Amino acid sequence: MKGKKIRLFFEAIRDLFWPLSPGWLFQRSHETPVFAFLVHPRDITDVYRKYPFARVLSPRVLEWLLYHYWPVVLSEVEGLKSARTGEPARGWILSIPLTAEQMVANREKTIRLIRRSIKLAYCRGANVIGLGALNASMTFRGRDVKDVVERLDMGITSGVGYTAFNIAEIALLLLERFRLEPNRTVFGVVGAAGAIGGATVRYLAAKGIRNFILIDLDRKHARVSELVKEIRKIAPGGECHVSSHLTELKHCRFIITATNAPEALIKSEHISPGTIVLDDAQPSDIDPEIILKREDVLVIEGGVIEVAGIDPHFDFGLKHKTDVFSCLAEVMVLAAHHRSRERSFDYSGSKEMEEIAKQGAELGFGRAEFQNFKRVYAEDDLGRFYDLYLKKS
Repeated sequence: MKGKKIRLFFEAIRDLFWPLSPGWLFQRSHETPVFAFLVHPRDITDVYRKYPFARVLSPRVLEWLLYHYWPVVLSEVEGLKSARTGEPARGWILSIPLTAEQMVANREKTIRLIRRSIKLAYCRGANVIGLGALNASMTFRGRDVKDVVERLDMGITSGVGYTAFNIAEIALLLLERFRLEPNRTVFGVVGAAGAIGGATVRYLAAKGIRNFILIDLDRKHARVSELVKEIRKIAPGGECHVSSHLTELKHCRFIITATNAPEALIKSEHISPGTIVLDDAQPSDIDPEIILKREDVLVIEGGVIEVAGIDPHFDFGLKHKTDVFSCLAEVMVLAAHHRSRERSFDYSGSKEMEEIAKQGAELGFGRAEFQNFKRVYAEDDLGRFYDLYLKKS
């Protein structure tokens, strides 16, 4: 443990000074794919998971230290190979120090730290970077740091395409598994004005889903109204109801959550028995009490990809070490397929989403087991849920 503390100390000092170094020290070529993925602690428990010795500090003291800390490299991702040459493609997971709550409360500081993280990724050799969790929404999916990646000649992705595709794929699989009629099933989308919520809705509409309840804040309803116009072009005759009230979710069979809220929004009273929830928010939008106490609700972590043969050397809180979030999988796809010059602020068109998924499949990537932080859902679990809560509905 003492040796680990010393190593972490020297690595932190390195990460403090590297972004201050002149750029000519770190010249690289786009011929060799190197990627970086930027995360942040969802809350203090994520910090304790990575740095157990920090438990001696009170949460209040630790939050103060995080606020005055700097971006660091958390781990090296091993096992990814170039789709073109078969050679190893190196990758790194980086983190800004702020928790989700601190990021929302201090957006200007968050942007400064993300910009510094991009320079740190460049110093580590990266030529394409992926924005994970709130790093994407805080920068408007990378647009607020476009000048940095252009100056450093790097690619960037917000992970929207692969994430939305994965959520939609899970929804369509469960519709078929539970023998639900696509044109009669009501989908509720919380965070409908966001990139992932909107991309998922458009893709589902193109696949035959006709009934949506789109929920977001009142101030975002203009964007939701534009989404409704798009849906009606894609799927004429469908029903779209726009609301800011979570109580509307009681009318939904499927709920997709994709907000940038720093706390759980959806409580047990918002959800009816027999509801299937696909939770893509990081931090989660779902009150843990729903998962722990509601056997009549199926809660599945959305946007999780299995990347066989790849070890991120980092605990994402998922069930298997080869399970990663889709936004990380997307930047790996871009790197492995030598698409490191692309600046994809959101791959949200159906063709783009399917292309990302296809290239991921070529690397051996695929949908992970249905899971949440409590359990993995086996086929028997799905069958029991159908028999108890859906068969007679």
